[in-house]
Parts: sequence; structure tokens; C-alpha cells
Amino acid sequence: MTLFYLSAQAVAADTEKIAQRDLSGQIRSAQSALSNIAAPAVVYVGEIHDQLSYHLNQLAVIMALRERGLNVAIGMEMIQTPFQRHLDDYIAGHIDFVTMLERTEYFTRWRYDARLYQPIFQYAKEHRLPLIALNAPRELTERVSAAGIEGLNRDERSTLPNELTPLAPEYRTLLEKVFSEHDKSDDMDIERFIEVQQTWDETMAKTSAEFLRDHSNHVLVVLAGVQHVAHGYGIPSRVENYAGLQGTVILSKNEQNETSDGADVFLDLVDTSLAKSGRMGVFIKTAPSGAVIDGFAEGSPAKEAGVEEQDTIVEVNGRSVKRFEDIKLALWDKVPGDPVLLAVQRNKYTRLEMSFDLY
Repeated sequence: MTLFYLSAQAVAADTEKIAQRDLSGQIRSAQSALSNIAAPAVVYVGEIHDQLSYHLNQLAVIMALRERGLNVAIGMEMIQTPFQRHLDDYIAGHIDFVTMLERTEYFTRWRYDARLYQPIFQYAKEHRLPLIALNAPRELTERVSAAGIEGLNRDERSTLPNELTPLAPEYRTLLEKVFSEHDKSDDMDIERFIEVQQTWDETMAKTSAEFLRDHSNHVLVVLAGVQHVAHGYGIPSRVENYAGLQGTVILSKNEQNETSDGADVFLDLVDTSLAKSGRMGVFIKTAPSGAVIDGFAEGSPAKEAGVEEQDTIVEVNGRSVKRFEDIKLALWDKVPGDPVLLAVQRNKYTRLEMSFDLY
């Protein structure tokens, strides 16, 4: 396995600079390291979901491949397979970014700050790069967690390959380590945890292989968590099994293990992060009546503006609110100091509007 160590250029952390694609140094390095890539091919770029620097590396790889004249598609762990049509609509320009987040149920099914992924989505839309929803629907993984793969009914089982790829002993060891650090509050045992991981891996690999089978003139860049791609154990071994393509695994230097064999390409990480997101300082519970105020954080600007416990939020910045996720959609790109107009229903007859700045 040949290793390349890519030098990253300093990249400004703010969203405006990211949108301007200030990644020229990373792109040049990636183009050099990936100069032998030709369609059909698959490139896996691992991420730590809540770290902007990993997503900038992913964007740099996508840009490097496209600027070489290759047809690039982007496979996305963070979007589940039933929502593919909404990614298609977004790329076609039929819906905007926030509508895409809403229709893919992003804040219910994934939840990480959407600003982390927005530059990738924006770049894909600007250049009409196909976005592929890779991941298993949450309903399936919840069933696997509860009943195991053997407990799936015929329809549920049909969404997975007939023959599952055997779990490499080294991958099992890795997953056992991950499980040991896992929150045990859900009472999941180790075998069910591993089967859920397999369900994710098998679904993402099957979806990737199907796309490559139908689009042999493309390079598919798979964006997924580090544990799904490192050492080729998770998604890559399964795609190779289904499609006969040995992919290129790209990680960032923090993921090097003692033998430095976890990837084909290693990228340096840029020391950068997102600006703090803007908050109202409220605790929300979703009730039949909607998004109900259940308490306040210290220094809450909403409380200072007159919001009270048991108020039901009905609108944020003109967006109708029925549940907590609607608030996330209304505030997804807001930072401290941004103004917000909040409408609440206090009782059957009283609707109030309040304006304040996020903190």
C-alpha cells in the first residue's frame, strides 16, 4: 500500500470563505496523489461527522477529481436511501437547500450541524454532480437493533444482499472497541450493535455498487464515517465483493494506526472549525400541540424577551413550526447576534410575537 501525505493549506473557518472554495493547495495535492484514478472507480473519504476540517478535505478531493475532467458523483452516508428523489430534485434546481434538508428529514435522521455539509451540497449543485443517498433507513436499523438480521421479515430482509459479506476478524475487533466506548443506555448488546453496523455497511456498499454498475463512466466519492472505510474493512471490501472495484481509501492523519496501513492516502487536517451556532436558549418538547417550551438555559434571550414555559412555538422567522426539527430548519445557518422573530401560542386565544438576538 502506497502512502501519500498531503499538505493542507490554511483555510478560513467562516462559511463565506468556505463557499469561495479557498482550497487550492489541498486540491493540487489531491490531484497529484489521485492522478491514476480513472472511471469506473470509487474513492472513500472518511470523516468525523462533527469536524469541519474533515469535510473540507472531502470537498477538496471532490474538486480535485472534477477538475481533472472526471465525471464525479458523491455518495452520502448522511442521507438515507428512501430520500434519493429529493437529492435529485435539489441537484436539478427544483428545491433549495433548506427544502432538501426538510424532505430528507435531515434533522431527524442525522442531526449534525448542516453547515458542515452545506459547501459540499452547494458545490455538487453548482456543477450538477449526482448525489447518492447511501444509508439504510432508520426504520430498518431500528428493526435490526430490536430483532437482529435473522428477525427481519421478508420485505425488510430483501433490502440487504442475499449473502452478507463475512465480517473480517480485524473489523470485529475494531467494532468491539467502538462498542466498549458506546453509550449503553439503549441496552443494545454487542452482537446487535455489530449487526447494525453490518446493515449500514451492506446498504451503503450495495447502493454504491448499483450506482457504479449503471454509471461506469463515473468516479464515485463516498463520504462516510472513518470506521466504515478505514483499512477497507467496512464499505470498501463489500463494494469490491459486489462490483469488483478495489477503491482508494482516504483518511486524515489522526486516523493513522501504528502500522500506518489504514488508507491509501492520508491528508493533513486544517486547524479550523465552524463558528458557534446561534441559540435561543430554550428547551423544547414535542407535544400534540407542537413544539412546547419546557425550560430555559442560563441567560436565555428568549426568556428575557418574554417567552414563558408551556408556550408553544408556532413560527420562527416566518417558518411554520409543528415540531422541534422545524426550529432547526429555521435556524440552521444562524450565528450569535442574528435576529429572530418568534411567534408563540400562549393559550387558546393568545398569540404573541417577540424579537430578540440569538446568543
